[in-house]
Order: sequence, then structure tokens, then C-alpha cells
Amino acid sequence: MKKPQFPLRVSEQGVLAKVRRIVQNKYGEAYVFYVVEYVLLGKRKQEWFSELEAAKTAASDACRKIANGEQSVLQLKNQDRLVYLRALDLLKPTGLELDMAVSDFAQAFTALNGKGTLLEAAREFAARHSIVLPKISVPDAVELLKKQVEADGKSEVRQQDYSSVLDRFAKSFNVEVAALTPKLISDYLVALPFQERTKRNHRDVIKIFSRWLVLRGYLAKGTDLLEGVQNYSARKIGEITTFTPEEMTSLLQNASERILPFLVIGGFAGLRHAEISRLDWQDIDLQEGFIEVRAENAKTDTRRIVPIKENLKAWLLTMAKKSGPVVGLANIANPLSKLAQKAGVKWKHNALRHTYISARVAECADVPRVADEAGNSPTIIRTNYLKRMRPAFAAAWFNIMPGISLAIPLPAAETAKRSQLAEVAHLSSDDTCLNQTP
Repeated sequence: MKKPQFPLRVSEQGVLAKVRRIVQNKYGEAYVFYVVEYVLLGKRKQEWFSELEAAKTAASDACRKIANGEQSVLQLKNQDRLVYLRALDLLKPTGLELDMAVSDFAQAFTALNGKGTLLEAAREFAARHSIVLPKISVPDAVELLKKQVEADGKSEVRQQDYSSVLDRFAKSFNVEVAALTPKLISDYLVALPFQERTKRNHRDVIKIFSRWLVLRGYLAKGTDLLEGVQNYSARKIGEITTFTPEEMTSLLQNASERILPFLVIGGFAGLRHAEISRLDWQDIDLQEGFIEVRAENAKTDTRRIVPIKENLKAWLLTMAKKSGPVVGLANIANPLSKLAQKAGVKWKHNALRHTYISARVAECADVPRVADEAGNSPTIIRTNYLKRMRPAFAAAWFNIMPGISLAIPLPAAETAKRSQLAEVAHLSSDDTCLNQTP
């Protein structure tokens, strides 16, 4: 017996209905359904059945009911009859009934919302889908992108960022890239067990991946897998931690020669931990008074120049070399933890960079300038790094010199108790402190 060809067309008294076959997979098993479609009073109706014969019977009944209820409308007059007959002639090559064709046109017209004609939309759709895109899985595409990033000479930090984000993404989507949708990516980002700032980083890398897929021809032009996907804030969650001059002095007094450069460069120049670990003595110019953070060593892949403060210069002169790694430690976390315990100081994550940036802003009252030195935007400096301090704190911080037990006292006119020098003043949330003259 010949198998029926779907969709089945059922016609009664000039009214058409269709029977479609749908297969759905659930829990590894396939379930077959039959859907009856017809137009009633200008609206598409659907009825679902588990048996084909029941669906065909329902389709015939629906056609008869529609025909019986609309017979009076079919008594058309001269001009209307001519329009009706012309419409039927135009539809003959398509095999569509008039009511179904009008219903499809009305829905498409509404969807276009005046942005073009139905014919223009159809031609664009046909042109876009006439090109057969190469098939590639998400894991394979991720590996290709990682190889390209390496070949392009991106920094190791950038390569690690791409790998950590995209390897996790590929593990979650072992499918062809054509199967990815904005909803799938949105659900993936929501489920990530991270804070909002980290989710933003993941979203940014996935967006780069999406653009790369389009450029390489794995997705059609104009495809944006992040279209409509929620954004996340870059604002850092949590307290901005800093050290006092007394805490910094204690750390320096107890630091070994191997870890001392890390402390003074982090605290008095504000470089990131990873940037210090990649720093070479050739990047430090004590004569001109600056540290060069090369693009390949910077988190942002952008070269920048950081000024060397007088106290930092004094510290570096006691240990400077012509070349070689400034800090020859592969893992700095354990030595820092042991140092803090020995010095009786609680180690605070990223506090060296936070303190430098806060003290530098208090000293020079120029957030954009400090942002450029630190390799961040002024907005990120204000929200993620800056703790409002008085100029007296900055003077005490940048007065910590080698060979002394505590910070060098300030001139008599500015002297106060040591605790006052270390005081952190929590000013108002506006930028009034930026207009103070140190």
C-alpha cells in the first residue's frame, strides 16, 4: 500500500483543510501526531490527533461545516466574481486554495510591518538560503578560533581568557553551530554559576565567537547569536580593599628578596599581578622614570607607560638588574599568603592595585590620567578600584621608603598621629575630592 504524502489535502465543497504529520522526541522515544489545519472566519485553526484516520475524518467534517456556514457569501456579484476567478487562476500553479493563500499573505504582511513587500522578503529569504553553508560542530569551531588567536600573536592572557570561556561553552553545546540560537545562549549564561561581571566577560567572548563564525562563513551574513540576549553589568561586586601604610611597611620588612619587587611594583605602580609576573627588568627605565607595560603583557593588549614614583625608584635601585624576570616565581599566591602570616597582616586580594589607584587619585585629582596609567576606563576606575582617600593618606603611602621602620614623617605643618596619616576618609559618592589640591 502506497504511503500517504504529507501534508494531506482534504477538500469538501471548495473548502480546503490540511493534515500534517509531526514527530516529536521525548525521553529518547519518537511520538507521531497528526495536525488538522483549516481557516475559520479568517483565523487558522489546529486540531491534534494521534490517529491518521481520526484526523482525516475531522478535516472532512471541518470543511463541510465551513462550507455550509459560508454559502451565502459565495453568491458574488459581477466585479467580485471576476476578482475571485482571477485569484483562482493565479493560484492554480501553486496548488493552494484561495482562503489558505489569503491567510498566509495576511500573516506575512503583518509580520513585515511595512518594512518591505512580501515579494521582497521572499526573494531575500531565497537568496540567503540558496547558499549551502559548511557544517562544523561548536567544539571544532572553538579549536579553530583558538589556533587563529594564537597565530595572530594575541597575549597569553587573552588566549587563556578565550580558552576558559569557549572550552566551557563547547562542552555544553556539542552540536553544529547552525543549531545555536539566542535563546540557547541566553539560557546558558543565566545558568552559569558566576557573578554578573564574570557573566559579562563570558558574553563578550561568545559574541566574538559569533562574529568569527559569520566571517568564516559558518553562519549566514547578518546572523547575531547574541541578538536579544541579556547584558550584564561590569560593576565589580564586593568591597574595594586597601592596605594602610603600616600594613604595607610590615609586609615590606618581612618580604624576601624574590617577592619584594612584586610588592613595591604592585603597591607603588599599580600593575596587575599577571603583568608583574611577565615584567622584565628591561621594561623598567629608572633613569627616565617609567615602566613600560608592553601590549603582549597587558590584559587589554594595549601598551602603556606607568610613572615611577620617587619611593618606588628608591626601592627598585636596591635590587635592579639589566635584564631578566623581575619576579622569578611561577606561583605568587602561596608566598604572599606566607608573607602576610609572617608580617601579621591579613592579605587582601588585589589590595596593592586598589591602594595605589586610590592614593594616586587622591594625590593628582585626575581620574582619566590614572585610568590611562592603570589600563582601565575612568568608569571602571571609579566603580571597581577607587576608594576615596584624603591627600594625607597618599602622601604617607608614597613616602614609604626602604631602610625605615615606618613611613617617613611628613613636614611639621602636616604631621599628625600615625593613625591619622593612615586614615581612609570615606567621602561622599560624588567627585568633590577630585578637585582638591594635594
